[in-house]
Amino acid sequence: KKKKKNVGQSQAHRREAESMSRYDRVAGRGTRMMNRLYAWRARKQPAATGFVSQPEPRTIGSFARGRQLVAGNLLFAGYLVESETTGLWDVNAPDAAFEAERQGFGWLDDLAAVGDIKARVKAQKWVWGWIETHGAGNGRGAALAWSPDLTGRRVIRWINHALFLLSSKDRAETEVFYQSLSQQTWFLSQRWQGASPGLPRFEALTGLIYAGLALQGREELADPAIRALAAECERQIDAEGGVPTRNPEELLEVFTLLTWAAA
Repeated sequence: KKKKKNVGQSQAHRREAESMSRYDRVAGRGTRMMNRLYAWRARKQPAATGFVSQPEPRTIGSFARGRQLVAGNLLFAGYLVESETTGLWDVNAPDAAFEAERQGFGWLDDLAAVGDIKARVKAQKWVWGWIETHGAGNGRGAALAWSPDLTGRRVIRWINHALFLLSSKDRAETEVFYQSLSQQTWFLSQRWQGASPGLPRFEALTGLIYAGLALQGREELADPAIRALAAECERQIDAEGGVPTRNPEELLEVFTLLTWAAA
């Protein structure tokens, strides 16, 4: 496989890459240790029995990026890794931004945008590969994999594209998927407060609400998360609709998450 650094991008594409690669940079060592502990404890959670209703995708990916992924061109955070046969989780991440983009599963939107058999098989291989590699809270990149913000982002994508992912999967593989979703949902219910205030916490809480409303048997997790999200809005969004960072892209991300949580 070949690795290339800082592929040339337009300013708009660089902003998009930075947005997709965002992660909670403020989290300290103690927070990361607690995340790992609760990721390990989450293994005892039973699998959900299914979805309350048929999930519908609310995130739209890029057909062009999806085709590149199918071809083996992994472009994350400005780094290009050319690897047609190597599994996504076998690639050494060149930096934390690359790892964050990989762990956040925004690329699943792109594969779903392609939507053919090759894209679906690759998506399934990478999702079940994540469960095998990181599902127990270990493996390379586990510290980022089990951060509340990236977990919330990942859970939203898994639910959005569940029908795409579960197509042709047998009962045992389907149960593995539901169990991992349940583990990540429980983790969010215990660790959303470990996310830094602002966008990371909005992502964690939105993922928790999303999963609590979507998964059978997890409904009791939704109401406390909704109340927590409302309180976070009071603290982080001022009377004029601004956020403390005054970053318009972050504000857009926050309001997108709130729209998903309210849907």
